Amino acid sequence: MNEYDIKRLALVLAIQAEIEGMKIENMQLEKAGFSYTYTEADFFKKAEELRVISSKHYQQLWNYPDISR
Repeated sequence: MNEYDIKRLALVLAIQAEIEGMKIENMQLEKAGFSYTYTEADFFKKAEELRVISSKHYQQLWNYPDISR
């Protein structure tokens, strides 16, 4: 595994963590009787982010947007 693989893995794990947070938020709202904050479209956007990262050339990864939002 090289430094680019590690960067790609870190980006993938960060998005996966965001997705897990989105799922938990929706579960908490459902238990409280409210509608979801995150819709199916939001999850599709995260899936697209994963696809984009997986197809980036290694040099493009260093210019990938900051994930510390």
